[in-house]
Formats: sequence, structure tokens, C-alpha cells
Amino acid sequence: EIYFTNKTIGGGEDLRRYWSDYLRKTHVLVYVVDSSDRRRLPLAKAELHRLLRVDPQLPVVVLGNKQDKPNAVSVSELHEALSLSSVAEERRLFLLAAQLGAEGALRNSYHGLQAFQDLLLQLV
Repeated sequence: EIYFTNKTIGGGEDLRRYWSDYLRKTHVLVYVVDSSDRRRLPLAKAELHRLLRVDPQLPVVVLGNKQDKPNAVSVSELHEALSLSSVAEERRLFLLAAQLGAEGALRNSYHGLQAFQDLLLQLV
């Protein structure tokens, strides 16, 4: 799933082609990755890097979701799986561990909800 400022755009394959259309009106990209779905990490990487090429200056917050699952990759594994080191020098990029509740609300994140909100405010 992908979040553009105040808009949430689903992660379905049929919606991904529209993602880049929203970048023109976006101040911060929040990219949510399912940390427990190891087989889809290459797809998550490809889609993220496609978006990053559209706007090289756009700040990005990657949320490694479902960190509460026993099979979730760690933050360092996620950093490597998404090849974030290849783009980290070019932009403001943050990788945070998170758990999103059923309603999409951030819970028990590694840095806490307040820190996440503060980070977004600083980036905007």
C-alpha cells in the first residue's frame, strides 16, 4: 500500500499504474511494506524504485509493517531487500518498523506514533 500525504492509494496491481500520477502533488511518500511476506519483497523493491525515479527529491518514509509477525524480516534485512542504500544518499529516506492495525492506524511502532508524526511534519 502507498500513502501520499493525505491520500491512501491501494497496493493492488490494477492501481499501481496510477501511483506516479499522485507524486506531482505529494510532499512525502509513505511506502508500506509487508515485512512478513518475504516472497513479495522483490516486487515491493521494484515498485518503490520505479516511484523513486519519478521524483528524485521526494522524501520517503518506508514502513516495515507487520513487525509483530514471527516470520517478519528485520529492519536491516528489509533495508537490504529493498536496496535502500542505493538511493539513500540521493534523498531524505527513513525506514521504520511498524505494526498497522486493522483500521490502518499505526500502533506500537519502533519509534512510536508521536515520533512518526513529528518526522512527517519535519519532512513536509
